[in-house]
Amino acid sequence: MKQTLYIDCSAGVCGDMILGALIDLGADIGFLEAELRKLDMPPCRLRPERGERDGIGGIDLRVEGPDGTGWTGEHPHTHGHLRHHGGHRSYRSIREMIEKSGLCGEAGDIALNIFAVIAGAEAAVHGVRPEAVVFHELGRADSIIDIVGTAVCVDRLKAGGGMEILCSPLHDGKGFIDCDHGRIPVPVPAVRELLKGSGLELVSEEVDTELVTPSGLGILKGLGARGVKEMPRMESLRTGYGFGKRQTGRFNALRVVLGRNA
Repeated sequence: MKQTLYIDCSAGVCGDMILGALIDLGADIGFLEAELRKLDMPPCRLRPERGERDGIGGIDLRVEGPDGTGWTGEHPHTHGHLRHHGGHRSYRSIREMIEKSGLCGEAGDIALNIFAVIAGAEAAVHGVRPEAVVFHELGRADSIIDIVGTAVCVDRLKAGGGMEILCSPLHDGKGFIDCDHGRIPVPVPAVRELLKGSGLELVSEEVDTELVTPSGLGILKGLGARGVKEMPRMESLRTGYGFGKRQTGRFNALRVVLGRNA
């Protein structure tokens, strides 16, 4: 029977929230780390910290570098100055790294499609060809791990047969954020570009920060997630929660539900 993965973005979406939720859903950490070691990058360790918010358990995912310290990448719900650390990578170099990695199943193709979607949006924003795109926040190690890790998890979920991916309306904040390009408005330009042709709905909330990041929306669009108004009727099999990194005055987690068609 065909499975459905429903992604609830009512509290926003970013790469580490998605991967954290998939880990909470039951992804094999050992297998996931083994796949990530295939990337030509410094070795990392996933640190899924289990906690509870508003009485609901979930995962606050952090990625540790080879020295045991955390990498800082593209995390919404953190203060803007945290987004200025680390190195930049070109879209071309990331694509070549994934192509050479030998990731399991279709995970490599999934990851390549996600990065291609994001590179296309960044190219449109900056008026360059996708081949000329250099990622800033998205070029950092933990953001690459969020995307490739999600691709590995989704490939494993699909291994048992077909799976449809559905997505709730996206909820973003307002105001401005600080990033490597300066002070930019929310929703950020790359998010606005990624919305084109996605079929996904964006809802603006009275929250003075970024809730939807290019990595989060890029993952959804690259996975071909179909927008729906509400969770469909289905037999729920498992549920996972991935926590955001900042208190927003409301429940701050992305929820994923794996189910079978009713």
